[in-house]
Amino acid sequence: MTIDDLRNIGQELLSVIPRYRFAENARTGLRTGAAGDTTFPLDEAAENIIVSRIKSLGEPLSIVSEECGIEDEDSSSLRVIIDPIDGSKNAINGLPMFCTSIAVASGTTLDDVYMGYIVNLISGDEFWAVKGCGACYFNGNKTHTKTDDNIEIVLYESQRPSEELPRMNRLFSYTVRTRCLGATALNLAHVAAGSVSLFVTLSKSRSFDFAAGYLIVKEAGGICTDAEGRNISTIHTGLGKINTILASANAHIHARALDALINSHYR
Repeated sequence: MTIDDLRNIGQELLSVIPRYRFAENARTGLRTGAAGDTTFPLDEAAENIIVSRIKSLGEPLSIVSEECGIEDEDSSSLRVIIDPIDGSKNAINGLPMFCTSIAVASGTTLDDVYMGYIVNLISGDEFWAVKGCGACYFNGNKTHTKTDDNIEIVLYESQRPSEELPRMNRLFSYTVRTRCLGATALNLAHVAAGSVSLFVTLSKSRSFDFAAGYLIVKEAGGICTDAEGRNISTIHTGLGKINTILASANAHIHARALDALINSHYR
């Protein structure tokens, strides 16, 4: 399996999935997915395309996906971790900010991820990295995280704003602008591409939300831990909500962000 295989999947998704945003049944919940969230028609369509194309490559593998769960977990050391649609709520409500995230790993931990691919399903922007390449590839061009110490734009996500945003206030005071995109994988991709200084979520995320982005950020020169500064490389890539995320462009920005979060008056 190669990056070109994943990019081919991305191009097929781009030709099919955007039309689901305004379908008559776009907001109809089909069932509860394996990870516990509602599966909408575009989630199902995207997963069907991805899984069928990956299986057609003929390689023995296991699949971890938000909707179908874990398939053939013991069949191979190759593990494909999929979020068919990251930002489903954006998509079904007409907001043009959602993506697909695919990570490929040689084992069951985050550190085993050796290939990551994210595609914005509205703009067509692609972000990818292969372990050891030392860069984020943004639409085919090598990019890296920001190297300066200024915190210019902070991206964040929150599932409990009334509880979590007060804790972020000190961090927000360091920055010029904040943005909430509604798609964790895209947040991480833009840290890697040098578009923003950092991304933080104090809500626990699932591995398929960040597995590809984690690798892409690291290869681009960034740092990714939980919001307490703990290493997350050994976490298991399964379906549960497992950890918070802080991804920064460089060590100086990461240290300032951790200080703001850890010493917040609202902890």
